[in-house]
Amino acid sequence: MLLGSGVSRAAGIPTGWEIVKDLIRRLATASGEEMLPDAETWYKAKLVQEPSYADLLERICPTSAERSSLLASYFEPTAEEREQGLKVPTAAHKSIAALVKDGFIKVILTTNFDRLLEIALEEEGLTPDVISSDDMLSGSIPYVHSKCTILKLNGDYKDTRIKNTPEELSNYSPALNACLDRVFDEFGLIICGWSGEWDVALCNAILRCPTRRFTTYWCTIGEPKEEAKRIIQHRHAELIHIKEANTAFNELLDKVQALQDMAIPSPISGSMAVALTKRYLSEEKYRIRLHDLILNELQYAYNECSSLKFNVEHPSTTERLKSEFLNQLKRYESVTDVLLNILGTVGYFDNRLYYEQITTCVNRLLETSVQGGSEVLLDLRRYPALLIAYTVGINALVARNFQCLAAVLIEPRVVENDANIPGITYLFPGSVFSPDVGKWLPIPRADRRLTPANDYMQIQVRDKLRNTIPSDQAFVIAFDIFEYLTTITYADLLMPTNATRFWAPTGCFGWRYRNLADDKASNPISSFFTEGIALGNSWGLLASGFFGGSTARLNIARQRYSKLLKTIVQRWP
Repeated sequence: MLLGSGVSRAAGIPTGWEIVKDLIRRLATASGEEMLPDAETWYKAKLVQEPSYADLLERICPTSAERSSLLASYFEPTAEEREQGLKVPTAAHKSIAALVKDGFIKVILTTNFDRLLEIALEEEGLTPDVISSDDMLSGSIPYVHSKCTILKLNGDYKDTRIKNTPEELSNYSPALNACLDRVFDEFGLIICGWSGEWDVALCNAILRCPTRRFTTYWCTIGEPKEEAKRIIQHRHAELIHIKEANTAFNELLDKVQALQDMAIPSPISGSMAVALTKRYLSEEKYRIRLHDLILNELQYAYNECSSLKFNVEHPSTTERLKSEFLNQLKRYESVTDVLLNILGTVGYFDNRLYYEQITTCVNRLLETSVQGGSEVLLDLRRYPALLIAYTVGINALVARNFQCLAAVLIEPRVVENDANIPGITYLFPGSVFSPDVGKWLPIPRADRRLTPANDYMQIQVRDKLRNTIPSDQAFVIAFDIFEYLTTITYADLLMPTNATRFWAPTGCFGWRYRNLADDKASNPISSFFTEGIALGNSWGLLASGFFGGSTARLNIARQRYSKLLKTIVQRWP
């Protein structure tokens, strides 16, 4: 990249020649003379020589410290200027820094004296290798080993040896010429904010390069000057008409990142999906990317789950049905792995931005248009939605992220027989695995367990949540509280108080805490609800819509289920 003064213009940084003219005015004022309208003419008539930084600064400021302070005033912002956004990195500088960080730009040539680009790079966490003089060039590391090299062709404002006069700009040292020869031969080039009008030595360096290995792009606001046209023709450059540098580089960055996103395949592993989701959750600017990531993985999972790989026709024998059931079980787990890792991470870390997308995923995967077939395999089609409910729900519960918890237990809806019913109707293990099918699940002694389907869900979800719930004991407690909450939410939404028959699903908590139905019993589930109810209607669980936001309605659901649980526990060995 080759940058001229036009890139820093929007920051209020004066050009080198503007600084020279201002220094001449200061000199004339200090001399008590009235300067001619043309500063350069006055200087030549007065001192009989071409104006130069070094001479002007020595005449105005006797000491090195004073010269440094004077030059700094042109480039470093005052508090007021900083507040107005002057002399600080512009949108163009920040976009260029982002392109460097992503590895698209490696060498930057600039005729500017300011340090706005260096500041922008440092804000991105990068420390560029800056070369602003021949002695620095001789001691610098080769650019192939540098993340970013900035070559300040005319110097740095903190060094009074900066070049500005036609004579100074007409020749470069042999070392700098040799460096430029390599750069122009080995790199493509983006030129912006540079007219090619004054920098004779730089123009010559470009024109003497015989090769055109990569494309040159010249960004221009108006019609290029004659010298620029020579370079454009020599390099066969693409002419890019822009309004101004900020807009141009913002658009360039956006388009490059969009192409990157298109090129990135779906995460190939759960751990990669988790890392990517955390990155996107960390900053608001990634909101659209995370939205697209979720929907893309949802569409992939839905397409796979709806494909012929999941045939629901009834096999001819029970053994074949069991074999097909186990094969499809593992396939469902495989095709939803990435989506589960993404949504589980969202459930734990979400800041109330993505809970609606969680509900969208559950609703989509609860949809089934298949009519007829094996009831076992038809029920299994809801397994992906069940996995989402458990993965998101348990993480959300631990993080006290009740909005995401509501997104999987309250908000999902299913259209069935022209009726819109709560999705929780099918979001418990018994709705996917009947008691007989539960005995087929690939866990030890499945046929001897009281709740084989729930036990299997506990094993399946455990690995997905190790990053957020490292303790096995804490996970089991969270698992039981989630299953109990699912149970009483089911009762609240689907079992009217005037119903003659009451039923609700029971999970592992039923046999783990056989005294749960006892109001005075002490266990993690009772403690969770006791502490929450003490907060009243301000409890986050209720505030998120559970039980209509009413502690009274919550207590009714718990009391009704306790009666049912007593009868169930009595039947268990």
